[in-house]
Amino acid sequence: MKFLKRLVAKQELPSTLTDRLWGQEVFDVNVTALSTKSLDVYWKATSNEWRRKEGERHLYEYRTDVTLVSDTENRAPHAMRVEIAGKVIGHLGHSDALQIYRRLNDLGYSQIHSICQAKLVGRTGHWDVKLDLDLQLSDIRSARPKPNN
Repeated sequence: MKFLKRLVAKQELPSTLTDRLWGQEVFDVNVTALSTKSLDVYWKATSNEWRRKEGERHLYEYRTDVTLVSDTENRAPHAMRVEIAGKVIGHLGHSDALQIYRRLNDLGYSQIHSICQAKLVGRTGHWDVKLDLDLQLSDIRSARPKPNN
């Protein structure tokens, strides 16, 4: 009987959080394992929109929207990737991703595919990406109801 319940439960479509996520304009969530190749391509495509970072001679900064996506393929169930224009630019650190994953479960979601703002700082081959994101997802007001068994 337990086998049938698990089989039926797996057939349900996963609930995905798609709301825009907001932070406090502090950009304190680091994106790790950066893809410098993807960021270099993005830099070249949008370089006329970037501005010099104050007090830095060779660094530029730019604010843009990024997509935070559950990355469950070949990774831990709580892994989250960060994308710009459909290209993966990096992943959230383990502790940040785990904190968001637990909060998503509390809210009744199993995955995330949401937009938030990011600050990119750097130059070709040298990047730092930080997200403006509240890890507690405070701006999400209603939880999806969990199905009754």
